[in-house]
Amino acid sequence: MKYNLIFYLSRKTSYCEKALKKALAPIGGEAHLITSATTPVELGAQVSRSLKLCPLTVIIGGFDSSLDNMRKLSAESGSEGYIVRDKNQILLSFPDSPEDITEMCSEELLEYIGSKLNVVNGE
Repeated sequence: MKYNLIFYLSRKTSYCEKALKKALAPIGGEAHLITSATTPVELGAQVSRSLKLCPLTVIIGGFDSSLDNMRKLSAESGSEGYIVRDKNQILLSFPDSPEDITEMCSEELLEYIGSKLNVVNGE
């Protein structure tokens, strides 16, 4: 299952990319496109582009919001992430912390992503 990765005001990019790759490996996660954004306008453009290319988009970095259709993900450190699903698209947002990404990518989250995007045996 391919996903697009957007770094938004992120500093630990390589560490977070490795943590995400390892966390999504059980469902066959493979980065399709990796980009970055430093302004809300750039982020919007990157997300719009990404949603047209892959069913899963991941944002790592300074994204903080509370939309009605967002489900909050939490880490023991107090960091928060979010998951938004609309039809056959999922958007994940994680903090700029490899440890928190690893923790938030729980088996429950991976099963949810797999079931909503029809991932079978990591494909």
